[in-house]
Amino acid sequence: MSTLRADAQRNLDRVLVAATECFAESGVNASVDEIARRAGVGHGTVFRRFPTKEALIAAVIDAHVTVLTAVAEEGRREPGGFERFIRVAAESYAENRGLLDAMTKCRHTQQIGALREAVQKLVRKAQLRGEVRRDVKVDDVLALIPAASQFPDVILDGLRPPAGR
Repeated sequence: MSTLRADAQRNLDRVLVAATECFAESGVNASVDEIARRAGVGHGTVFRRFPTKEALIAAVIDAHVTVLTAVAEEGRREPGGFERFIRVAAESYAENRGLLDAMTKCRHTQQIGALREAVQKLVRKAQLRGEVRRDVKVDDVLALIPAASQFPDVILDGLRPPAGR
């Protein structure tokens, strides 16, 4: 992969930020024209880097999933990391429901696979620390993220082992 010129990298960064904002506000139906306008670039600039709108959506999802994966991986190294992951993921969901709902359509991508693996390892580590019930699975955790965006303490309490066990 070649390195972009500084101005091209700035344009790319602006497009990704604008796309993230537009998708958060309008869902994945946000127009490429609006994204280009917000980024301060031409329509052609967006399509030179992302040949389809789906490619742009995938790039934004990949960036988001990469961040969540890093939070899950960091969480394995510290007590309380599971709770931090749940809170970060729930906050992300609350801020950008439309985009995160699009993640379900991309379930089988390499990035989603990496996230699932990181969360699975995080769950196992939290179970060994006694922070999470033994019967909790990665699918349970990922399915509870939307509810955790509204009721994080309730969800976290439900995932903890019963007292005295």
